[in-house]
Amino acid sequence: MRAERLFEALEFDSAAADFEAALREPGSRDERLRAWKGLALSKAFMGQARQAQADFEELLALDPDVEVSRSLGPKIRKPFEAARKKVRGTPRAVLKVVRRQDGQVEAVLENPLEKVAKVAVYVRQPGESSFQATESDSPGPVVAKASAVRAVEAYAVALDSAQGVLFEQGSASAPLRFDATEEPPPAVAAAREPVREEPELEEHHRPVWPFVVGGVGVAVAAGVVAGIMLSKPPELKLPPADRTERLP
Repeated sequence: MRAERLFEALEFDSAAADFEAALREPGSRDERLRAWKGLALSKAFMGQARQAQADFEELLALDPDVEVSRSLGPKIRKPFEAARKKVRGTPRAVLKVVRRQDGQVEAVLENPLEKVAKVAVYVRQPGESSFQATESDSPGPVVAKASAVRAVEAYAVALDSAQGVLFEQGSASAPLRFDATEEPPPAVAAAREPVREEPELEEHHRPVWPFVVGGVGVAVAAGVVAGIMLSKPPELKLPPADRTERLP
């Protein structure tokens, strides 16, 4: 930010020094792009066309779609167009993140740049608060372990030697989401089902003696079967009905 303020104040020499200092510190991808562009423009305004072209080449390697305003004049356009012509046809570096069939998350930087020092992939299961990092000192592939039967969230970055982000896919605040690649085993699926527990009868709710079900008397005391007896209920004798055919 200080370098950009110096640039706006037309102090190109001091701005270039601060842009170079920013490139030696950690930073986001947006900050890296701003620093390379500011450095190239500062040198171009100072008449250092060759150095400006080299910095524009670094910028275009990170973002081939970048542009500079035509209103800045030939002093700026000439080194920029020379840089774009030189990098034209060069395979574009692309950071890819995929989930393999075995559930692991793989990140690889295709057509890597020399300035890339490390590729890192960060993985977590949905709902977890933190990511687990897996890094490699090479452009990859970098493989992070993950369970195939669970969905995962992930993001990946390619860093320079100063821990500046050159390429990224996803982020900690907006991660990529991958579905499970395998169905869970039946035992695991069953274990995830909530188990409904039947409420236990409290001791004072249990009948003590006796109770009859279907002519079978069962004596229970403190939850222990004391005995079983078969019985025949007595005959039901009713007086005869009167002439109204109604029972008394």
